[in-house]
Amino acid sequence: MKKNIYFVQAGMAYDKAIYLPYASGCLVAYAWQDDLVKNEYELADFLFRHEDVYAAFAKIKEPYMAAFSCSIWNFEYNKVLAKMIKEKYPKCLIVFGGHNVPNNFSLLKDLDFIDILFHGESEESFLALLKALALGNSIETVPNISFKEPDGSFFRTQTVYFDNVKNYPSPYLLGLFDKYLAEGPPEEFCYIVETNRGCPYHCAYCDWCFSTKLKLFPMERIMKEIEWFAARKAEYIFCADANFGILERDLEIAQWVVDVKKRTGYPLIFNGCYAKNSDDIVFEISKLLFDNKANKAATLAYQSLNVTALENVNRKNFSIESFSKLLQRYNEAGIPTYTEMILGLPGETYESFCQGLCGLIEAGQHSNSTVYACQVYCNSLLGQKDYQKKYGIEVARMPINFIRFLPPKKDEIQEYIDLIIATNTMSREMMANAMIFCTCLQCFHHIGLLRCFAVYLRHEKNISYLVFYNKLLDYIFSAEGTIMNEVFVRMIDMCIDCSSGEWTYCDARFGDTGWFMEEGAFLELIYDYERFWQEIESFLKSFDIDCSIYTEMLHYQKSIIRMPNQEDVELHLNYDYYNYFLNIFTNRYQPLRKIKNKLTVKVDKGITNWKDYARLVMLYAKRRGDTVITNTKKNVRLEYIK
Repeated sequence: MKKNIYFVQAGMAYDKAIYLPYASGCLVAYAWQDDLVKNEYELADFLFRHEDVYAAFAKIKEPYMAAFSCSIWNFEYNKVLAKMIKEKYPKCLIVFGGHNVPNNFSLLKDLDFIDILFHGESEESFLALLKALALGNSIETVPNISFKEPDGSFFRTQTVYFDNVKNYPSPYLLGLFDKYLAEGPPEEFCYIVETNRGCPYHCAYCDWCFSTKLKLFPMERIMKEIEWFAARKAEYIFCADANFGILERDLEIAQWVVDVKKRTGYPLIFNGCYAKNSDDIVFEISKLLFDNKANKAATLAYQSLNVTALENVNRKNFSIESFSKLLQRYNEAGIPTYTEMILGLPGETYESFCQGLCGLIEAGQHSNSTVYACQVYCNSLLGQKDYQKKYGIEVARMPINFIRFLPPKKDEIQEYIDLIIATNTMSREMMANAMIFCTCLQCFHHIGLLRCFAVYLRHEKNISYLVFYNKLLDYIFSAEGTIMNEVFVRMIDMCIDCSSGEWTYCDARFGDTGWFMEEGAFLELIYDYERFWQEIESFLKSFDIDCSIYTEMLHYQKSIIRMPNQEDVELHLNYDYYNYFLNIFTNRYQPLRKIKNKLTVKVDKGITNWKDYARLVMLYAKRRGDTVITNTKKNVRLEYIK
């Protein structure tokens, strides 16, 4: 009788959408090629939903092995389920692998129900383990694992790096997930694809790859997988390459995605992490996908503008001048971009971080910026004690930030994450203040609520973005009784109280999910839209803008924010605000022209309620800039009136 092996890769879900267990599937696809494995072991089940732990446990029958894929979003869940299995089936081998397994045997000391740890990529090691167990051989020859010896000591086997993935079969093409797809509609599933593995960079905050050598999957496999996704009406594919666009062939892959979508209608979205120093290949990929509605925006990762912080984390950026030229290229092509920054890198200060965010706007990044709190992973350089001591890094273990996911209910298992909350160059208080500054900047500028005023004042009155948004924050915290004050006071309390873990905004009015704080602030302010504009007017009037310009610009700014139940917008204006701001966003400043014009903006898709608005505009299209209706040129018609 074959021995049952269960694979547990509990993933989080937004609404009903959940990723199929690609990592576990890769282990099975490689191991079950072997005749000995096929004859000795039964693939019992993939448990890949973050369901009630007792419901998952009930599915496990007479297990020989339970193999857990460990990430920050399922680690505590895995520990609870693994312990339950071990208590009922003491002879069952409990195997842990994945990014949340430290590259040592510490977990074996802490958790006595775990039998074997896998370190790094595991296709080859997992096959070697199954064969050794089937033949009754010692597992000491299996590379990249740790285990407990009979005498109570711990053993770490030889570290081996495998430099070829050409013979790794696809779990999709082998049909490993077919039965799960048959159980539910296709929109319930998201998919991961790899075109290569490895990363040539050594960023201190990252644990993405265990190898600096780039290993390529065959083009034939990749193309067949994309066809497979399309045949199953895949709405979302995530490309799990560390640097998609680093190779010339990546443009061919993107073209294949577009060709398949044109022919079949799917996949709807192909997203990924682009090569760090974006060049012509990444631009062409971004343009191709955006023009064919296969992606929302292009990622321009910057992380920090502080030279010391970048040196401390082994990161190199292209110059701000190059960044500005690149942004202009994207803007001229009509491709939305978003810039990623990390708060909490060692060497960063409050002043340098805020100046850096505003520096990106000065360079032309008006549409989108995402700021992540710096996470600490056990296998990253940031996760090492000596490194933390060197830079005075203070880490808080917090309930996980359930952005895009439902926070756990009282009877559900809470997951945790380690975040940097202080360094020797930024105190806890300054870290919280920096988080609030970027929340303000993103809510009012990148998402667009006061962008017109900030841009106008920068170019006509030489008021920097840093000064404008600092003044705005001062106003917000002094304006007691206003909705702005209520929102931002609550959010700074969230940032200061590291024990609460409530760095995620949740409100049932906008659906059952978690949002970034700037998204939550924006949603709350536009929910009571007229009240917001009444409360902000005294701040805007303090800049003494010419009355005729101010009145019309206020009307223009209010009218271009996407709202529920919004019909096509028609504005009769005395100034050409549309081209004024468009020229600035493409780095071609021209003075504001006084000329009568009629601006008509066609608003796509009627959205009738706040939950749909939050999902369709904030979640699906914010990075495309859809919170501002003038963002898409083809929807805009401008007529000059003589």
